[in-house]
Amino acid sequence: MPMSSRRTGLRTRAAVFAAASLAAAGLGVGAAAPASADVHRGVAGCFAWSWGDGNTSVTVYWSNRCNNKRKLNIKYSLGWTTKSYTAVVGANGKGHKKFQTASIVSITDGGRA
Repeated sequence: MPMSSRRTGLRTRAAVFAAASLAAAGLGVGAAAPASADVHRGVAGCFAWSWGDGNTSVTVYWSNRCNNKRKLNIKYSLGWTTKSYTAVVGANGKGHKKFQTASIVSITDGGRA
């Protein structure tokens, strides 16, 4: 077998081994996440937002993608009551809010602040 073919074969095997190692490492990280955690993502006007289903709390993360200050409105429920939270977010700003024992009802862009 020519020398160049052996080198190519070794490189190919090394690349396959490296890819398999990374995949196995990724599986270990993913196994730590609870199976019931659903992540919800969306866009409301200028805001991109996400939140995950938690056991005792919900944290909403947002990012204002516009070049002006905006209001973000989050409607959430605590048992039988519905409440609102409003954040004023600067241009290209980010933020988050943790809600204890709540579930998210809606997230909307409230317009310019």
